[in-house]
Amino acid sequence: MQHYTLIIFGGTGDLTRRKLIPAVRELVRKDPEMAVSVLGIGRTPLSGNDYKTLLLQGEDLPPRMTIHYYTGNVMEPDSMAGLREKIESVESGMPAGRIFYLATSYKLFGRIAKCIRSCCTENDKFFTRIIAEKPFGSDRKSFNRLNEELKTHFTESQIYRADHYLAKGTVDNILRTRFSNPLFESVWNSGFISRITIAVEEKLGVANRTGYYDQTGAIKDMVQNHLLQTLSLILMNTTRPLEESSFRQAKINAIDNLYFDHEIRTGQYRGYLDEVQNINPGSETETFAELKLHSRDPRWKGTGIVLRTGKKLKKRQAYIEIEFRGTSCSVCPEPGHVSNKLILHIQPLQNVELTINTTLPGEKAELKPVKMTFCPTCEFRSNTPEAYEMILKECLRGNKRLFMNAEELDIAWRLTDSILEDLKERKPVIYEPGSTGPADGNAGGQDQ
Repeated sequence: MQHYTLIIFGGTGDLTRRKLIPAVRELVRKDPEMAVSVLGIGRTPLSGNDYKTLLLQGEDLPPRMTIHYYTGNVMEPDSMAGLREKIESVESGMPAGRIFYLATSYKLFGRIAKCIRSCCTENDKFFTRIIAEKPFGSDRKSFNRLNEELKTHFTESQIYRADHYLAKGTVDNILRTRFSNPLFESVWNSGFISRITIAVEEKLGVANRTGYYDQTGAIKDMVQNHLLQTLSLILMNTTRPLEESSFRQAKINAIDNLYFDHEIRTGQYRGYLDEVQNINPGSETETFAELKLHSRDPRWKGTGIVLRTGKKLKKRQAYIEIEFRGTSCSVCPEPGHVSNKLILHIQPLQNVELTINTTLPGEKAELKPVKMTFCPTCEFRSNTPEAYEMILKECLRGNKRLFMNAEELDIAWRLTDSILEDLKERKPVIYEPGSTGPADGNAGGQDQ
């Protein structure tokens, strides 16, 4: 039996309730050789039973999983004095490893790291790892300052920087789809691919995240992390994608080769100013962004790269679209064929679609595009593991493939900073909730 302790800073937060606890429950349920003790840390005074009620909300607690609570505030060091004793009492002398999950604002990461190191020394009986949740800073300068704070107390091998998009089934499967199918990898270049589009579109607005979101905006919230990380898996060059060193360097090179040439449009949904009027009247924070990037890599010269994300749009969807170049058809009955497309759906479904041209039965033999669809849950009749389940599982294994290293983030922030600098000269265009976003261009400004 392997015993683990998951200590969560931000233990009463939304991420803990909705994602982390269900993920632990699934891991324990699936692995009869695993036992996990969860210790939540929060400022709100709660009894252990009250905390369980808050997290479980009527769900049963599986065998080999326990939940505990510690009231403390890292801004008040004296309140954390008993943390070490609490952890040891929870573990009862049987830990195989400790994972500290930083489910808080990045502004607290340095203080939390210092607190962990001062009260929780590592020995040969167990490992100590920390998972830091994005965002990692607000620009390149703040990221590097944050990174230095973490590395003062932990080694790089102990730090796991999480971006849950990398743990989504479709995203995690990009490389396997590429490299296990010569059909795709042999044409995975600008000679055959005209455009790559990655989109994350949401029907909801910012809801109860107004304070965070208004300081962040769509580009820092989605482009800097989720979209660039996904793009790196599409653009990377490597013949051994699952070997850690070559895999990591290939991702770094892919991001480092990207550049921004002022091709962007941003928007703000009508009604957003009403939501933030008490914290930032007249806010110019973008809730929609669509930008075009280019790559210096010869493999991708001439391929358009489009990243798009927005809130309060027509539908909720996230996907990767690979559009292949058109070609002439000497035997086609009419010039009605379209470009082939490979679409990897991320949400709400995780289907894979390949659009090809073929003729339909009939005297005219009309040429029509048709979709060949693979539905994983239909084929295998099982649910894809939730992203946070994969994050915790791979951290327990000591596998960092689903996590980001410091160099990746530094390069991503360098690119993001150049995009944000460009936005200083623009104002977001107002768009209607339920639409596909703003009209082309960034003229017109705020007209609410």
